[in-house]
Amino acid sequence: MKVSIQVLGSLGDVMPFITAAQRFKALGADVSILAPQDYTTIILDHGVAAAPPPAFSLAGWNHEAEQRGTLAGPFNFLRDWKEMVVPYVDDITERSLQAAEGADAILANGICAPAKLAAELYRIPYLLHALQPVIAPTSEIPCAMVWRPWQGKLFNRVGYGTVWAAQKMMEQALKPHRTRLGLRDMPPLDHTRTHLNHALPRITSVSPALLPHRPADWRANDHLLPYPSLDLADPAVLPADARTFAAAGSPPLYIGLGSLEAETPDALIDAVFSALDSRGFRAFVSAGLADRLSPRQTAKHHIIGHISHAALFPLCGAILHHGGAGTLDTALRAGTPQVILPQRLDQFWHAKRLQEIGVAPAPLVSGSVDAETVGGAFDFALGPEVQLRARELVQPLRERDGARELAELTISETERFRHSVK
Repeated sequence: MKVSIQVLGSLGDVMPFITAAQRFKALGADVSILAPQDYTTIILDHGVAAAPPPAFSLAGWNHEAEQRGTLAGPFNFLRDWKEMVVPYVDDITERSLQAAEGADAILANGICAPAKLAAELYRIPYLLHALQPVIAPTSEIPCAMVWRPWQGKLFNRVGYGTVWAAQKMMEQALKPHRTRLGLRDMPPLDHTRTHLNHALPRITSVSPALLPHRPADWRANDHLLPYPSLDLADPAVLPADARTFAAAGSPPLYIGLGSLEAETPDALIDAVFSALDSRGFRAFVSAGLADRLSPRQTAKHHIIGHISHAALFPLCGAILHHGGAGTLDTALRAGTPQVILPQRLDQFWHAKRLQEIGVAPAPLVSGSVDAETVGGAFDFALGPEVQLRARELVQPLRERDGARELAELTISETERFRHSVK
């Protein structure tokens, strides 16, 4: 069996699929990943085949998106659609078609919309995947991409309409390609509901700590799986200087903001490091942030580059990050409390859920963050009750292998599709 994984987004979007690809290989499947060119080397380094990527650089795209405010919310995204999405559709479509040629199934996230077009062309199964509640409407859970603290249950299902609207816009952008490929006479393209006259499998992979139960009002084709977590790693694999730093005193904190580090306002960074100084805390600091700090600010801390978070986080007293799904899942499985500084999209919902389950303080809200607020958040995360709560979650989370479950479901859905076609 050959599976084409197609994913657009940040490294946090790509890494779970790398873990899933490794599980596919362990189950005897041939698998490749189509992703932004920024991550081709990382994919190959993990022993997974990388399909020829689209020509654009995600780093450059993210920089422009930050300048425009494109990712500040779904309405901003729709506002910038013609400038930030349409120019890339043709190239991504061609790469998607190329990557899917000869495949038995396509597993893709919603951002890579041309993947469904490729599955239609080759008459193969297509599985839609998300790392947060966003593709399967429900009144029980808010759409993570649009959630805000003021939002009540009444608006939960309404929020999913923004995702539907974005998919409808992508369908319009793909219409010329449908005509060119001879697909115009087929049923209308429906990204989120059906595929080749079958109910579309919609898979939501979220840590069971955040979403323990499948919503009762989901459809039969909606599946809830654990997050496709990074493999556990022994701290012994870390560089010797990192292990020495960790052992030199009380557990250090970790400070990193993922793909948002270059755009984070200086005032926020200053508040974080002033809070560290005022309490005498040491920290592992992401290299992307260290470039923006003075020698005085970095003197007592340890700068780290691209190393295993799964190996590092168990050595930390708490993690400060932006609220990305992958970082929070790794911290949950490490048993380490978190402090979240959300800035866009699903990060706000993640931050609130972590607070609700007792492993994080209230989210730090940009614009009202000062050193004392950050310091108070650190104090909360380092408190004995929160530390105990974080450790209590570890065993049940580690008992599930979300990446393997995703691979197994993809294989079973492919077999079911073949049987139904026959």
